[in-house]
Amino acid sequence: MRTNALVLVAVLAVGSQLSAQRPDSMAITADELAGRLRYFSSDLFEGRYPGTRGEALTTAYLISELQGFGVRPGVANSWLQPVSVVTHQPAPDASIEIRLSGRVTRSLEHGRDIRLANFTALPDVAAGGELVFVGYGIDAPIYRWNDFAGLDLRGKVPIVLLDEPNIPNDSVRFNGVRASRYSSFLDKIAEMERRGAVGVVLIRPAGSLAKTPPSGPRRLADRANTATLRFVANIADSVVATLLPPRSPALGALIEAASRPGFRAVPFGVRLDVKFRTRPTTVTTHNVIGVVPGTDSSVAAEHVVLSAHWDAYGIGPPVNGDSIYNGALDDGAGVTELLALARVFSRHPQRRSVTLLFTTAEEWGLLGAETFVCSGLIPRERIIANLNLDDGTELWGVRRDVAPLGIELSTLGQAVENAARRKGLRVSPDPFPQEGFFLRADNYPFARAGVPALYMGVGIDTKDQPASATKARLDEYLAKHYHQPSDEYDTVVVDMRGSQQFAEFVRDVTIAVANANERPAWLPGAEFSRAGAAAACPQRSRP
Repeated sequence: MRTNALVLVAVLAVGSQLSAQRPDSMAITADELAGRLRYFSSDLFEGRYPGTRGEALTTAYLISELQGFGVRPGVANSWLQPVSVVTHQPAPDASIEIRLSGRVTRSLEHGRDIRLANFTALPDVAAGGELVFVGYGIDAPIYRWNDFAGLDLRGKVPIVLLDEPNIPNDSVRFNGVRASRYSSFLDKIAEMERRGAVGVVLIRPAGSLAKTPPSGPRRLADRANTATLRFVANIADSVVATLLPPRSPALGALIEAASRPGFRAVPFGVRLDVKFRTRPTTVTTHNVIGVVPGTDSSVAAEHVVLSAHWDAYGIGPPVNGDSIYNGALDDGAGVTELLALARVFSRHPQRRSVTLLFTTAEEWGLLGAETFVCSGLIPRERIIANLNLDDGTELWGVRRDVAPLGIELSTLGQAVENAARRKGLRVSPDPFPQEGFFLRADNYPFARAGVPALYMGVGIDTKDQPASATKARLDEYLAKHYHQPSDEYDTVVVDMRGSQQFAEFVRDVTIAVANANERPAWLPGAEFSRAGAAAACPQRSRP
C-alpha cells in the first residue's frame, strides 16, 4: 500500500506541475501537449488497464488535472461514473456438448467445427434452436432492406455473415465503399436478440477457429444479466456447406444471393444444441467526467460532450522485452488534447455547458461511452452533440486538411466547414472509408442513441510530405504498433505541432456548436435519428 501511495503522490505532483505551466488563454501549445502526452503514456501508468492499479493512477491524475483547472465534477459530487462489465475466462476442465439433430444428426467438435462464447452473466449455458441462414442479418428500412422479412426468429439460431452487402455500381445502399452502421456485428446481435433468437452463429473460414475453451465477450453487466440470447459462435464455412437444405444452391451462391435485394432467409431444418461453461467475473471500472457550466441560462442545460478514452492494454505479454502497452497514440493523444480543451473552456465557458468525458472500456467495445449515454446522467435530449477525439494521426505533423467522420450525416458538418475555412483548411472525405472508423469509436454510442456525433480527425495532406507518406505511416503503425507495447511516445510521435493544430480545430468547432442559436440535427436520409434511437438503450443503467 505504501508503494501505491507514493506512486499516486508522484502522479498528482507531476500533474500539478504541468497544470501550473499553462497560460490562462485560448491558446494550446505544442509544448503543453507534448509534455503531458510523454507523461501520460509513460510506464508510470502501467498501461492504463481497467480495474487495475493502472486505472487508479490514471483516474487520480485526470481528476487532479480537472480540479486544478477549476472544472466541476460531472457525477453529482463525484468525478467517477462506475461502469460494470462482465468478462469471461475459460473453464478448461468443463465438458462441451455441441449437437446437431433433425435432417442432419451428429456432434460438432469445438475449435475445429465451431467455437462458442457465453453471451450472459451466468457460468452455464444450455440452449438451442433451429438453424436459419439470415444473410447479413440486416433490417435497414432507410435502404429498403430486410433480411428478416416473413421470418419469426423466436427460439431460433440464425447463421449470419459479417459486414454488409457489397452491391456493384450502387453507391447509395449501405454508403457504397464506406461502412454503414448496419455493418456493426454487435448491432446485428442486438437486433437478433430483440427478435427472440437464443443464439447467433457467424460464418468463418474453415481452419480459422481458435482451439481454446469457450469464453465470452465483455458486456455491460446490466445487458449480460438480462440477456435472452444465450450464446454467440463462429462456425466453419465447410460445416455450413454440409447443412444446406435439399435443392438449396451451394454455399457460395447462397452468400452471393444474400448480397442482392430481395433475399429471403433460408431455414435449414437442422437444430443446434449447445451446453458449455465459462467463468464469469464482474469488473467495475470508471468514466471520469467533468463539466464547465454554460453561461446562458436559456441553453445552459444543454451539453456539448467532448470525449476521449483513457484505457489501453495494461501489462501483457512482452514484445522485445517490453510488457507495458502504453497507448500513446491510442488514445493518449486524445486524452491529452481533451485535457488542454478542459483548461481552455474552464477559463472561457460558452453559452451551453461543455462536458469533458474520459471514457473507460473503449477497447472492450465502447462500453464506457455506452454507459454514459444510456445512464441518464445527462438526459439524451439535453446532449446536443458529441465530438470524439480518437484519431491519433495528428501526431505526425501539420495538415492542410481535416477529415472528421460523420460530417455528411448532420448539421455538425457545417460547423466543421466554417471552422476549417477560418483556419485555411480543406475538409476532406473519410480517407479510409473501408475501415469503418466511425463505428469503432466512442462517438458511435452517441450516434446510435440519436445524438449528432463526429469522429474528429485530420486528413492525410501533411505539409512537407506527400499523402502517400502519411498512408504508409498509418500502415506501419497498424502493422507494428497498434495495441502493442511500442505504441509509446518516442516511437509514434513525429511532430506535436499537428496535435496542437488538431486540438485548436476541435476547440473552434466546440465553440461554434456551443454558441449556435440552433441545436445540431440529423440530415434527411441519415442513418440515425433522435426518434429512432429507443433501441440503443434497451435497459437504462443507473448513474
